[in-house]
Amino acid sequence: MQTISFFKTKASAESFNGGCTQTSKMPCKSYSLPTANCKVGAQLATVKGSICSTCYANKGNYVRYAKNIKPAQERRLTSITSDQWVESMIKSIGKDSFFRWHDSGDIQSIDHLEKIAKVAQSLPGCQFWLPTREFKTVKQFMRKQSVPANLTIRLSAYFPDKSIKPFNGPPISSVHKKSPAKGYTCPAPSQNGECKECRACWNKDVQVVTYKYH
Repeated sequence: MQTISFFKTKASAESFNGGCTQTSKMPCKSYSLPTANCKVGAQLATVKGSICSTCYANKGNYVRYAKNIKPAQERRLTSITSDQWVESMIKSIGKDSFFRWHDSGDIQSIDHLEKIAKVAQSLPGCQFWLPTREFKTVKQFMRKQSVPANLTIRLSAYFPDKSIKPFNGPPISSVHKKSPAKGYTCPAPSQNGECKECRACWNKDVQVVTYKYH
């Protein structure tokens, strides 16, 4: 039985799903959702000293260009629940070699994470990185199915200078104000804030990536 394609072009897919983002630091396209709709993150944003309380996605260019950014984020958020979302994202990402889920925002539900996994499975030539603080959702997902080989789910710390290991399995990331924590230190601060050739975040074999607080 032939599958019906809803999106003939990348433009039609991005009109539906809000399109991808391209941040100056990233070596690839990424995906952005409103931080107000983070589940764990929105709660942490009210906790003094947490990483989310000073979230980079709530300042800088995200605020400066909010007039354009916010409508696209809302369109992405709305489209996630559609049955056509997976197909639209496959079309949007295309033949890219790397992709990041979420430079802003986070997983909305286990259904959302399952759809992200389907996108990864459909694009084996692309390596996906998904940083998240939705530990419970990830754990529920992993009980049901295995994480695709080309999808690196990286659990993110809640507070600077505090390491995490909520459960065995996914690699993690931490944030340091003082000296770098144990693990691979992100080189971006010494590279004009850019990844350059580094792809540690996308690499499951790198168990801990630590970022300088900013």
